[in-house]
Amino acid sequence: MRMLCRRMVLAGLVLCLGAGSALAARGADAEKAKIAKVVRTSIEWAMARDTLALFDCFAADPDLFFFNPDTNATVGFQAFRRLTESVFMDPRFRAVGSRFDDLRIHLSRSGDVAWYSCLLMDHNTWEGRPANWDDVRWTGVLEKRGGQWKIVQMHFSKAEEHVAAAVRGGGSFAAWSGPCLGQQPPGDAPELFAPNLVSGGLDERDVAITPDGREIYFGLMSGRLATVLVTRLVDGHWTEPVVASFAADPAYMTFEPSLSADGNRVLFLSTRPTAGEEAKPGWANQNIFAADRRADGSWGEPYDLGPPVNTTAAEFYPSLTRDGTLYFTRGRPRGPFVIVRSRWVAGRHQAPDTLPAAVNGKGTPYNAFVAPDESYLIACVDGRDDGAEPGRPQYFVFFRDPDDRWSEGVCLGPTVSPGGSGSGSTYTSPHGRFFFFASAKKDDTAPAAGTPVTLRSLREAGTRPRNGNLDIYWMEASFLERLRPARAK
Repeated sequence: MRMLCRRMVLAGLVLCLGAGSALAARGADAEKAKIAKVVRTSIEWAMARDTLALFDCFAADPDLFFFNPDTNATVGFQAFRRLTESVFMDPRFRAVGSRFDDLRIHLSRSGDVAWYSCLLMDHNTWEGRPANWDDVRWTGVLEKRGGQWKIVQMHFSKAEEHVAAAVRGGGSFAAWSGPCLGQQPPGDAPELFAPNLVSGGLDERDVAITPDGREIYFGLMSGRLATVLVTRLVDGHWTEPVVASFAADPAYMTFEPSLSADGNRVLFLSTRPTAGEEAKPGWANQNIFAADRRADGSWGEPYDLGPPVNTTAAEFYPSLTRDGTLYFTRGRPRGPFVIVRSRWVAGRHQAPDTLPAAVNGKGTPYNAFVAPDESYLIACVDGRDDGAEPGRPQYFVFFRDPDDRWSEGVCLGPTVSPGGSGSGSTYTSPHGRFFFFASAKKDDTAPAAGTPVTLRSLREAGTRPRNGNLDIYWMEASFLERLRPARAK
């Protein structure tokens, strides 16, 4: 009996230690998420010119240290404040967008000091001319002050070329810092995206862009055809879109492309039969397939993700986070669609878990895009009456906090709307600057009086943007963070 008691005490001690370790790990992850938010805000504040958000990131110390790539050092909070107000708040300065690659955060054993490193692409203009920081190695130190993380030191230096290439996988998003795809970048109001190149009146809906910004994939429906097209930036010009190689088989529908963080894997909806399935016409089979990029840049043969992702139910609209976690929509035998999540562990997708009622509990969400850092997802939702257009499909954004809790959803409003068909989808560009959405907005402008109607004019009307079919729109993405509830920040 005495030996048994000793064993029970020992087992209890082991369990307690294990539980304590798990709790400590979760606590460290939560702190790292808070630190990452501070680090990102210290750059991203410029999109909204929110100096209060910026200054809140820093310790108001006389020995605050800030070292620029131009070898100029700024010492002291007040000097840093004057620099910000004289340069970054000057009306000649405009923030364009930023990207953080390989952000790494380390905590001290005491838990009150942290340091970080990343490769930063920070794109701006001065008097309309590019004033970019590309391939900047950024390091810094934070201290926890009164329960809040504050930056006390940071250092910017030009990364060596081989370091930059290794981190970002080659290329940059420089082609998007100025005029691109035949149009100026949009502002806070939605604009038609690449009219007649991408948006051409044939039900274009889904967008995926490679990390280097040089390939744009988009889904197109025309009659009974559903496929994926690609346009590439070659010698400074965007090519005429062609069907992507993984979508080339006309016997099957291929749609809804989603790219991995490195651009070397693409996931998509396909009606190809999976193992054990029979080929069926139309949309009967809906599963998630993938293709891997070959050494020469082309795509390999499509393959079925298999279980536990694909089942006998319908699975569609894949969206990948930076760490490989897969979000997608799953049908149910009895009931509406639900948004599910499959973690990427040890090179495999794990059994999906259904997102909580905050996401799936009101109306029917589908076609959910997840942010690369998993901080939010945006879904088209049918059957919710608390948005701008009750009774119609609408876009809602759901924010996730560091404890994996989701907000109830905020409607993006009538301006950002799927429009007539309700078969909408959204996307945010890899560098985080642009937000894309599909909409069936219709141009109801009547032809001028006396304009003759001809067969040619009728055919042109059927392939013209804003004809009632889905087109793709884009705008600055900064508005999304302004919608985030206080609890999710």
